[in-house]
Amino acid sequence: MSNIKEYRLLLGSIITAIVITAVISCNKDFSKVIPGNKNTDTATVTFGKRKVLYLIVDGARGASVLNANTPNIDALLPHSIYSWVALSDPDSTADVSNWANMLTGVKKEKHQVLSNDFSKANLQTYPVIFKRIKEIQANNKIVSFASSAVFKNNLTGGANVSELYSTDAEVKTAVVNDLKTDTASLVVGQFNDIDEAGAKSGYDNSIPAYKSAIEKFDTYVGEIMTALKSRSTYKDEDWLVVISSSGGGTYTVTDNDNTVFSKPASNSFIIYYNQNYRQRIIAKPFTGNRYLGKTVRLSGESVRAEIDTADVFNLGDTTEFTIELKVKKNADTFFWPSILGKREQWSGGHPSVGWVIYLEDRYWYFEWRGKNDGDYHQCRGADLQQGRWENISVKGEVRAGKRYVRTYTNGVFNNELELTPSGSLDNNNPLKLGFLNGQGHGTPDVYITDIRFFKTDVPDAVIGNYSCETSIDEGHPYYNFLAGYWPATDGEGGFIRDVGPQALDFQLKGDYKWEDFNDLICSPPTESLAALVPQTADIPAQIINWFKIASKQSWNLDGRVWIDQ
Repeated sequence: MSNIKEYRLLLGSIITAIVITAVISCNKDFSKVIPGNKNTDTATVTFGKRKVLYLIVDGARGASVLNANTPNIDALLPHSIYSWVALSDPDSTADVSNWANMLTGVKKEKHQVLSNDFSKANLQTYPVIFKRIKEIQANNKIVSFASSAVFKNNLTGGANVSELYSTDAEVKTAVVNDLKTDTASLVVGQFNDIDEAGAKSGYDNSIPAYKSAIEKFDTYVGEIMTALKSRSTYKDEDWLVVISSSGGGTYTVTDNDNTVFSKPASNSFIIYYNQNYRQRIIAKPFTGNRYLGKTVRLSGESVRAEIDTADVFNLGDTTEFTIELKVKKNADTFFWPSILGKREQWSGGHPSVGWVIYLEDRYWYFEWRGKNDGDYHQCRGADLQQGRWENISVKGEVRAGKRYVRTYTNGVFNNELELTPSGSLDNNNPLKLGFLNGQGHGTPDVYITDIRFFKTDVPDAVIGNYSCETSIDEGHPYYNFLAGYWPATDGEGGFIRDVGPQALDFQLKGDYKWEDFNDLICSPPTESLAALVPQTADIPAQIINWFKIASKQSWNLDGRVWIDQ
């Protein structure tokens, strides 16, 4: 969508909110996040008998439904809580596991529905919500109409009626007929045609069969909503309509931010509609700072860089210092390659006085050997994720006459060791970026940028505040203490330029080349991101809450309830 179109859509939705008129096409694409609060949802002003219509549609990527021609779904949005970036289980692509999330309210780690044979299922401890509802409100009638025998036979226990149909069209007709004639409190319909189309041809609107299946489902939504609103008792009822995909499907996304939102198989959509709801759109949350440029991939023994005249980067016996750099690993695990160091060699037994930052397994270390105690020491950092920019910091600070090494990852403190007994770390060796000569260790395969070398101990709070920044300038409170600063995004030439006061450039060695990158940095962890958007495992809690059933602590549900304010 062009910037102009996005602006017009945003403006249209703002006008809609002010004058209370629905411009549906704008509503669908409006992505402003409305902060949550502790108010109750607006549907509580209605006192009709509460009922739920729950439509589960398999394989419908939220991004694809957003951009398809779906006028009937669009018509619900002005009175809905909804998200096109909702999530099914990011670690599961099995329909059966995703269905269980949507019907038990817990994730696979609890319900253990992992395969179609249900051999490990723990539905005794974590039953489908039909049974939970019946425990409290035994007179509530529950009906289910499904296109999958696995769904019908295993995940509809507690329903008064559970029927299987061979096509989605038949499921739609069954739902419509039930709404016309029945008194059920919870009506469930499970649809599979979109998933079948995606499995055959691909899960994206660029594929006609897939897009057509989404738009066909939209016509079913229209017929079902017409039947719902035509009920003779509709004015005396208060309906929550839930429409959700159980999951997305495999597709190569063009804008991969290396977060859970770039996993098309877990990209669901969820709509909670009630005629009295205000519109609330839950958009994609902050996923990190954009970081782009052109840098050198430091790999193997040959592609490296060094500074011969490097005395200023000695660490002495009382020197306070802070070293910071951005690292992106190109493999998951490493075994002892140096990525930045100043010592004669980096070998088994840790000979030679000096210091080195190296990788081990998934984490990193600052290691040193001083002139006094004749032994080496290591202060461990935290795990670094493959393919993601991470900020690592190590500093030497003096407290009460003693010197300590402290490590930080993405601004968060990791570990501390005393450095005092080691004495001076001074040596006459070059400062080396990437491979450091020696034996008994692996070779790196990393990108390193934004290298900052301060001759002072930068306070913890400042390290944290600036860890996600991809450059520094005179606005940094400790800028005047820089001994060296290499952005390492020069983009060309045989040097990594030092823009600090010493102007000591790294000279590149080996068959190096400058490579473009365009990534995110400081992305929150998956569990934190997932908590900011609706998840399919939330839906049972939402339904239970709609029926004004207090969730018992013993049920141990994983989901949360979303309100329209």
